[in-house]
Amino acid sequence: MKDVVVSIFGSYVVTFLGILVLAFALLMFQITESSVDIGILIIYILAGLMAGFIVGKRTGSRKFLWGMISGACYFLILFLVSLAFGQDVNHLGSDLTTTMFICIGSGTLGGMLS
Repeated sequence: MKDVVVSIFGSYVVTFLGILVLAFALLMFQITESSVDIGILIIYILAGLMAGFIVGKRTGSRKFLWGMISGACYFLILFLVSLAFGQDVNHLGSDLTTTMFICIGSGTLGGMLS
């Protein structure tokens, strides 16, 4: 479980850096809302890949499974933080499902690539 925590920490470092880059791009280039949405999806994918890769390297066996678990934990934390900040879950709908599959899938892929 310690390996999952370390991988989640790594994925949130990637998330933080990605959001900083996205905010800078928004400030400097005044990009559109659809570009911001694509940027957020890219951040989710990179963070999930990082979580899966880290946990796969640290565990050494069943890498895809541990990557899947890390991706699921990453999504769960995102979901809980969204709830804590007042995001309406009923309003998310298919975006929530898509985000879940992106996080879990990229975590699994990261584990397989490690």
